[in-house]
Amino acid sequence: MENNAVIQVNGVSKKFCRSLKRSMWYGFRDILRDTSGLRPKSGRLRRKEFWAVDDVSFELKKGETLGLIGPNGAGKTTILKMLNGIIIPDKGDLRIKGRVSALIQVGAGFHPQLTGRENIYINGSILGMGKREIDKKFDAIVEFADIGDFLNTPVKFYSSGMFVRLGFAVAAHCEPDILLVDEILAVGDISFQAKCLERISKLRTEGVAAVLVSHHMPKIGSACDKVLLLLHGKIKLLDKPHIVINAFENHMYKGVNHIQTNSACLGYLPLGGAKIQNVKYEKKCDGEIRIKYGQPIRLSFDYDLEDKDIRDCAVAILVKRVSDGIMCFGALSSFSGFKFTRKKGHMKISVEEHNLVPGLYNIDVQIRTIRHDNAYVAYREPRLIVEYPEDKYILKNLAGVFQPNKIVWKIKG
Repeated sequence: MENNAVIQVNGVSKKFCRSLKRSMWYGFRDILRDTSGLRPKSGRLRRKEFWAVDDVSFELKKGETLGLIGPNGAGKTTILKMLNGIIIPDKGDLRIKGRVSALIQVGAGFHPQLTGRENIYINGSILGMGKREIDKKFDAIVEFADIGDFLNTPVKFYSSGMFVRLGFAVAAHCEPDILLVDEILAVGDISFQAKCLERISKLRTEGVAAVLVSHHMPKIGSACDKVLLLLHGKIKLLDKPHIVINAFENHMYKGVNHIQTNSACLGYLPLGGAKIQNVKYEKKCDGEIRIKYGQPIRLSFDYDLEDKDIRDCAVAILVKRVSDGIMCFGALSSFSGFKFTRKKGHMKISVEEHNLVPGLYNIDVQIRTIRHDNAYVAYREPRLIVEYPEDKYILKNLAGVFQPNKIVWKIKG
């Protein structure tokens, strides 16, 4: 393992049995073989067994965050449990360097009859903290969890959201080298999710590696350095977030069986009559547009109306959320009084104010005929990532207290 690598997974596989009785019988036989000094028959499938994780390999270095995505049953949680030592792989080699803090299941490590205060000490001890360390960090944990007067209430009366608040607060303050987080953060409200992502970002700057499992693509896109796509327990793609998320969505929502791993689809689509070329975005890096919450979206492009019969044209800009395809806003240049005065030219568009909360989006730029709403050209940039701000006051606004909805256009022909 490299000096700065904290997780190294080489050809790891894990199988399970669909029958409980047969699974117990197989387990009993494997224990007998192990105690007898015989090698367990773990390299092949027996009746009713299947590979939940099949030949998975990856490496994670200090300060990196890896996202695990895929449909239900793809093997994401199984990988987390192997990384946390809850289960052991049947094949392959798995190496962990440093203290691991995991948040895999709501209420894991909590005693339902004990209070939140008492469970902080119990859960902290499970994660490797001593009493003095917990005493020192107790106030910070309570402040982060923000469960109010319920601190001295038995946790059996907690909601799932309160479980997550307390569990994440303890896990994030145990000074881990590796943080494992499953989908359970989805049960928290939006302000707490923002606080968690902010905490994960801070841990990354301190050299903590993190593995996140989530079905919420905006969260994965904004928090991770790279993403691993699992299908039927196998790795299908390991790359930058926008590339892997785009491939997964194509597979899941468009019925595409082939996972696209290149960017050949990027650029203008010559649907006839016009062209959009040389599209440039401000704050673009490695194919992604990254802006902080509240920052303007600025772009420019060259256009060419090749078809002489094209009349009454307008430029449209559409922004859709990646997770569910909902259009967040759209605007047409004709509403701003802009008209095409020549067949060729250069345009600049600046959306100075918008209501995009942190997440992952698609941007469509189109030239349309006003009369028939027919797009002659559509240009799609792969991803717009709206990042979480550092200002805590703005983070509170993400809960819905304040969402600006005024869109200002600046277009020049």
